[in-house]
Amino acid sequence: MSVGADPRPGSDEITVIDSAGATSIAEGRAVLRRLVEIAADTGAGSTHRGAPGAARTWLVLGELADESEVDRRVIDHDLLGRAAVRLAVDKIVCIGDSRPVRAAHQGAVMEGSWGDEANLVGTAEELALRWRDPGEPAPSGGDVIALVGGWDRTAVLAVLAERDLVVRRI
Repeated sequence: MSVGADPRPGSDEITVIDSAGATSIAEGRAVLRRLVEIAADTGAGSTHRGAPGAARTWLVLGELADESEVDRRVIDHDLLGRAAVRLAVDKIVCIGDSRPVRAAHQGAVMEGSWGDEANLVGTAEELALRWRDPGEPAPSGGDVIALVGGWDRTAVLAVLAERDLVVRRI
């Protein structure tokens, strides 16, 4: 974000934290903290706090393929999903079919996010299709979205552009 910029997004603006370079669980946690900080600054993410229709926070998480053994990655992804719920992230979408990604989704569900709050999709293209469906929850103006892990963002960012939303990437 540029110095002096107003941190509150306009009604047609979405803030996207794109951490394509994040490869470790520690980096994933840092992005999650950044999401929560920006949401606090912008007023997003208050639907858990009783303000229906308010801007929401989204964590779109793919596998963080750090160097740890698979079992450790599974546990770490589970803990990341749980942390997102504890920090009141409104929507958690896990992308992929690996054990760690499924663990992140399961962690979010076990911590209390279920229904349309926590979703597991196979690919970013599947998420893009859901976001195009008018009956499915999708980002709207004022929302703050964190894109984390190793997955192709092209389809997801295209959906946001199709909705005539101004994407402010940080």
